[in-house]
Amino acid sequence: MFSKTSEYAIKIMIYLSANSTKDSLCQVKEISKALGTPGPFTAKILQQLVKSDLLFSMKGKNGGFTLSRDLGDIKISDIVIAVDGEKSINRCILGLKNCSSENPCPLHHKFYKIKDDFKKYVLDSNLKE
Repeated sequence: MFSKTSEYAIKIMIYLSANSTKDSLCQVKEISKALGTPGPFTAKILQQLVKSDLLFSMKGKNGGFTLSRDLGDIKISDIVIAVDGEKSINRCILGLKNCSSENPCPLHHKFYKIKDDFKKYVLDSNLKE
């Protein structure tokens, strides 16, 4: 249900919640090694999360990353939108650009309720639940 980028971003957020504080930041290399994710891809995701105000970052020798707020205040949808954009949550199940209630794809009406429930129960949840 999630893109690889969103999966990594969620794992990064969970890792940082357990391993970093404002006084003890985690560096890209450490995060990448711990999660088994490619370093440059991890760095790109981290920057997207910083840009969306989900992470705090500091440059320099003792720099790194930590959550900008409590994990309980961050919804899964915040993370997904930060790395994949708003459209990723509302896109057509078949990937069609013009799918809507007025112009539905062949599966629109069958998956509408499932997608709605997914948003409600998963995307609107925070990572502490």
